[in-house]
Amino acid sequence: MIRKFFISLGAISVFVSQLAYADLKVVIPNSIDLLVVNGLKPEVKSGGLFSSDSLILPDGENQIVFKFEPSVEDGDTMRKVYSDVIVAKINESNKELKFKLPEYEDLTQARKEIQHFTWSLVDDKEQDIVIKEDILDSKGVQLGRNFIEDVMDYNMRGGVAAITTGSVVAKSLPMNTQTKPDSENVSQLKAWYLKANEQERKDFQIWLIDQK
Repeated sequence: MIRKFFISLGAISVFVSQLAYADLKVVIPNSIDLLVVNGLKPEVKSGGLFSSDSLILPDGENQIVFKFEPSVEDGDTMRKVYSDVIVAKINESNKELKFKLPEYEDLTQARKEIQHFTWSLVDDKEQDIVIKEDILDSKGVQLGRNFIEDVMDYNMRGGVAAITTGSVVAKSLPMNTQTKPDSENVSQLKAWYLKANEQERKDFQIWLIDQK
């Protein structure tokens, strides 16, 4: 009887474990500023005080855009240093991934090395996964930079870590199973509409009515 109980308990544990990895999960540490995910503003699940956040992605190809912003010692205080904006493409399924990031002993070292820092995403076996990465260049000094527009432009130009935005956005958005799948153009229009503010949506609706 006891043996059957432990066998059942083991089966339940395996089942729960499989459920936990139904999608692709990326643990986001405090030193990572996540800017754009699959062409949209990211949504992460908070892990609570002093813990990391979690990003849930659809299985398959995904794109994340982020900055590495570690805090390092500078005498008796802590100072942040900032990397370039990194755009990365991954193609994984049914896994939990974690960032593997460098650590710096002091501010001098951090400022010297962060612009060329080495990072990776590792699975639960601490194995590096395949990543295509690039730097998301800015056009001069930009105040209030629109990262979504920059990423969209990057993808259209076909950078090393580019994705077909419309198809990935379509996977990320809620879908009505009673209708046919959206075309890439429709998915792109939806993505733009979702990131627009209230006034921009009203202006667009007025323009749309005028086209009829």
